[in-house]
Amino acid sequence: MAVESARNGSVELVYESVGPPGGEPLLLVMGLDSPMRWWPDGFCFELADRGFTVVRFDNRDTGRSTRTVGRLCGGTSWATAAYSAQDMIEDAGAVLDALGWRSAHVVGQSLGASIAIGLGLRHPDRVRTVVSLSGLPRGYRLAEAARYVDPLGLLRMARVTARRPRTREQEVRQQVKLARMQAARSQSFDERWARETAKQVTADGPSDPATPARQLAAIRTGARLLRHPERLTAPLLAIHGAEDPLLRPSAAAALARAVPGGRALVFAGMGHEVPRRLWSVLADEIARNADRSRVLAQ
Repeated sequence: MAVESARNGSVELVYESVGPPGGEPLLLVMGLDSPMRWWPDGFCFELADRGFTVVRFDNRDTGRSTRTVGRLCGGTSWATAAYSAQDMIEDAGAVLDALGWRSAHVVGQSLGASIAIGLGLRHPDRVRTVVSLSGLPRGYRLAEAARYVDPLGLLRMARVTARRPRTREQEVRQQVKLARMQAARSQSFDERWARETAKQVTADGPSDPATPARQLAAIRTGARLLRHPERLTAPLLAIHGAEDPLLRPSAAAALARAVPGGRALVFAGMGHEVPRRLWSVLADEIARNADRSRVLAQ
């Protein structure tokens, strides 16, 4: 995969591309505190096989993109709003600019789904279609999100992340444990892939325990925009796992109902993840959603 970078002001955004140069442009946006390496290579190749030129990038504050230096607010678990939802949305737009793409299909996972939807709402001319994977229908404003969040799942994750790793090996083990917790319990867990990915992620740079709070604080600044998905004009597909331990599958149905012409799919044996056994199926559905934009353009 070719590795390049884009800039949004002082922020450098590292991205990778795969697939035919002349393919349909498709941008992948990863979730909370998750570098682009958590988009499986094999899934990217499945999309490329369907004629897409696929680009994934590290959101600011993750991976090899610009990290934010800051501290948590005193006595709270929230960070100061070091940047905003609009900043993260414009980061995605900056990647499109660097690629010379006037528009693209955008696929976002978890918090990345909110960025994808936000890009479609703020810059509708730049987004051909939107696919939300394990996303929320109206952003991360507590009053809007509470009905879709599984508090026990979040509590289990919080217990793991509360222990700050002291060595790189401890960080790798922690990330593998988190990946396992997000996976469907009814299916075998691909620990080898998770461990190799975690090793690559930690080699790119140590994690910052404040990053999740900063990114959540940022997305919450976009509550006014994200609470109106009905204004989205791009064809939308909301995909969710029936075994998602963090966000309830009803979130996909709610998002699809809110967006005119929106569709929702819930897959058995899928958690808060992009599982190997569904790569081909998910790629087919993303391609099918892309076909809708071509039909509408006729």
